[in-house]
This record gives sequence, structure tokens and C-alpha cells, in this order.
Amino acid sequence: MITILTYVALTCGVILVTLLVLSIISGLELDFDFDFDFGDADVDADVDGGGGLGVIKGVLAFFSLGSWVVKLFLISQVDPVLAFVGGAAAGAVGVWVLSLILRFLLSQQENVNWAAEDALMEEGTVYLKIPAEGEGIVHIPVRGRKRELKARSGDNKEIPTGTPVIVEDLGPDGSIVVTPTE
Repeated sequence: MITILTYVALTCGVILVTLLVLSIISGLELDFDFDFDFGDADVDADVDGGGGLGVIKGVLAFFSLGSWVVKLFLISQVDPVLAFVGGAAAGAVGVWVLSLILRFLLSQQENVNWAAEDALMEEGTVYLKIPAEGEGIVHIPVRGRKRELKARSGDNKEIPTGTPVIVEDLGPDGSIVVTPTE
């Protein structure tokens, strides 16, 4: 019995650690989608094994920690019923602690994607002059970073380099429309 518990604990532990490392490093999530056709009936099923803790990671943590505790209790000559109750309790506590750790890690994520719309009503400076009927380049802070964006003059006047501007609109070709703030 102790040998079987050792194999269960090691196998579940190795798979759990591998999944956790892959999840943290590469964002790996186990999502499965099943589609079955039974004559006239179609069955679609989605199984999410990733988000937050994930069912698979929770089961692996439960069996890995629970097996180790049961093994330690049995080696200590404790009653087998008490050993399995202690193992179940340790597995449940392990799943709870793992969920707290993963929730903390997921709360540290930040969305760094940005779009031209994020520059609306932001102030910046002209980097390359903006001709009256053409495009120039402006430096605009977007989501905490200075971005170089193509810009057109909102009042069809030339805007020289170094002029402070404000973004008023988005152009049809992905550029922004700016006017001087002075």
C-alpha cells in the first residue's frame, strides 16, 4: 500500500508541477471542446481545466498531498481510517492554498494592449512637423508609455516641431487628429 501511495504522490506531483510551471511561464490552460453527432441530435461540451485553479490542477494537488500524508501516517503506525481522513484533510488544505497562490498570481496581470482610441484627449508634443494638408509624428503618452503616432492637423494649419498638442479625434487611416494647446 505504501508503494502505491508513493507512485500516486510522485506521479500526481510531477504532473502538477509541470502544469503549474507551464501555466506560469506560458499561460497554458487546458480547455477541451467536444462535439458529438448522434443521428438527429448534436451534443457540444466545453470543459475548462485552466481558469483560476482549474479542475485538473486541483485534483492533482489533492491526490499528491493526500497520498503523501496517508503514507506518512501509515508509516507511523496510525490507524488506517485516521490516515485516510488526515490525507483527505491535507489534500483539501493543499487545494485551498494552491487556489490562493494562483489567485494572487492572476491578480498581478496587467493588460498592456493599447489602441489609438486610448490617446483621445491626451496631451503630447509634435516630433516631426505636421504640414497643413499632410501627416507628421507626435509623441503622446498612452497607458503610461510615450508612443509615436501619425498625426494630422485638426484646423488644417502647419504645426511646427516641439509644439504641445492635444488629441481631438481619430483619422480615417489610423492617424490621430491634433490641435495645438497654445
